[in-house]
Amino acid sequence: MSTSTIVLCPPLPGASAALDPADLADAILDAGSGLRALSPYVPDGEDGDDARTLRAHWVAHLAIALATSGAVAPVLLVLVGSSGALAPALGFSQRAARRSVSGYVLVDAATPPAESRGGDWPDAPVVYVASPAADPLEVNQARLRGWDVLEIEALTPGAVAAVVLSAALD
Repeated sequence: MSTSTIVLCPPLPGASAALDPADLADAILDAGSGLRALSPYVPDGEDGDDARTLRAHWVAHLAIALATSGAVAPVLLVLVGSSGALAPALGFSQRAARRSVSGYVLVDAATPPAESRGGDWPDAPVVYVASPAADPLEVNQARLRGWDVLEIEALTPGAVAAVVLSAALD
């Protein structure tokens, strides 16, 4: 399934951005692929929200942002760092919105817990991008799950954009 829109997910609330989604969007657009790249804004959570509530709001706000931004299906979801653990929830939100997902690109990401997959995730191919800074245990989890693991020399927008575009155009 080819991709129409690349969605560059923001970091989870309270997490630092290992890679700026706006810089990654610029690198993708500069490549001239003709694909649309979105970097939706997700507001910070409310004071006093626990981690579970913050994550639920992150998924909900991102799903709303995709619905209102005119994201054209199928979408390729790109998640960096700790947000990778929420890939199944975000994928399910897109299926609920009747928006197909062409794939997932997890960049130096936390892999979703096995019990969160519900038996029907991943519903599209997963590519795990590992820079030298990636957690070796997470990279190993990706390999054990049979995902494509691509190693890059540095976590730069250009290097990640090349992998994202390769996944999008497959």
